[in-house]
Amino acid sequence: MAKQGMVSHNNIWKDKSIPKPLKFKLLKTLVWPRMLYGCETWTMRKADESKIEAAEMWFSRRLLRVSWKDRRTNENVLAEMGTERTLLSVSLVKERRLKYIGHAERNTKTNLMKTIFEGKTEAKRGRGRPSLSYVDQVSKATGLSYRAYRRKVRTELYGEGL
Repeated sequence: MAKQGMVSHNNIWKDKSIPKPLKFKLLKTLVWPRMLYGCETWTMRKADESKIEAAEMWFSRRLLRVSWKDRRTNENVLAEMGTERTLLSVSLVKERRLKYIGHAERNTKTNLMKTIFEGKTEAKRGRGRPSLSYVDQVSKATGLSYRAYRRKVRTELYGEGL
């Protein structure tokens, strides 16, 4: 879907009168929101991270009109754009995830989101290694346990204790 958004704006990317920094800003504005829509609810795996990084480099190469036949490294392409990897290195996804979990924690109308986040649904556990949960990723991103993060959200915004 994000690649479709990139291709639909081909006239912008191919226009040589538009400077590269402006094209990069347009890329951030027009394409990245499509790609990261709903990312705050994703449970990111290594494969997902590598797909996002690959898409980011595809966008950058397409923006600069660099063919894969040119055999240029990703670092070289990013240096020409004057930027770094942005989607994951700036932890845009992690930042959105933390905002969303704070929003879910503050939602007092229903406990459904909290129940789902904490994994308290009644179901038989499947075979094999359990997959990484959303709560585990929040704990990893903050360096706090999920309960400590919940407490922090409550005290910072409402001055409440547990």
